[in-house]
Parts: sequence; C-alpha cells; structure tokens
Amino acid sequence: MKLNSNITIKTDRLILKPIVEDYADDINTYFTAEITRYMPFNPEGNMNDVLSFVDHSKKSLLNNTDLVMVAVDSDENFMGCCGIHHITSESIEVGLWLKKSVQGVGLGTEIIINLIQFIENHFTFKYILYPVDEENIASKKIPEKLGFIPYKKYKKNKGSSFLNIVEYRKYYSE
Repeated sequence: MKLNSNITIKTDRLILKPIVEDYADDINTYFTAEITRYMPFNPEGNMNDVLSFVDHSKKSLLNNTDLVMVAVDSDENFMGCCGIHHITSESIEVGLWLKKSVQGVGLGTEIIINLIQFIENHFTFKYILYPVDEENIASKKIPEKLGFIPYKKYKKNKGSSFLNIVEYRKYYSE
C-alpha cells in the first residue's frame, strides 16, 4: 500500500489521522516526562523538537516506512499519538501514547485493534511487533489480550538510564 496524508482510521470513539503541525501545541503540552516514563524519550517542552518530530513523521509517510497519527475525539480534542512503524515485508511495529487524562478507559486497546485491522487489510508481512517496557503493566496488557506473545527482551537507552523492553509479536501464516 502507498501511504498518504488522507488516510483516516475511525474507531468506536476516536479518529486517527496523519500527524500535522496543527497538533504541535497539544503534543508539546501532553508529551511529558510522566507520559514518557516507559519510553525512550526525554521531552524537554521544546517546540522545535516537536516540529522536527512532525516533519520527520511526514517524511516517513512519504517514504512509506511509517504512519504516525494523532488520535482525536469527534470534537477534534487531542487524545494522543499512535503509529505504524518500520513497515517492511518482514514486520511492522505498532505503538501509542495517550495523554494522562484519558488513560485507563480502553482507548489504547481500541487504537491498537484498529491499527492491526488496518495493517492486516493493507500490507503483506510476517508479524506485527509491539515493544513495551516490562514495568509498564497497563501497556503490557494490550498485546497480551490481543494474542501477541513475548518474543525477546532487550535494554533500550533512555538517556541516563535504560528501559527493559519486552518485544511482543503476533505472527501470521504465509
């Protein structure tokens, strides 16, 4: 599939659409140290960093390697970001983050289910992977309830510390 900026994925409660500069303020506001506790990022509240992220995401879309999206509700309120990353014929990675005020109500699972359906309908691949820090209990529940299996563990650098990542995989027959 050729990715493009018109792709929209509708879930029961959200709309997922490719990231654009219009959401830079929201990302800068909600992508906090607390949100990224289990992620390999250390946000500094720098708008130039956010704009660089958006620009990189748009280029990855054009290169057909990543689809980074914002999640908004029906009133266009920003909920978080999600993505389909490292798209190859071997594998595709999924991930997300949600602003603190909307965590714990099933939106993460809803997003991932819909990203998986999109991937299954538009790409040919061997497996989907979902990396998560082993201490992030809430995020680990998502791949576990969706039939992913732990494949391997590894350390990922997070500035002055390390994350202990569990890479979950969901395999598809060829």
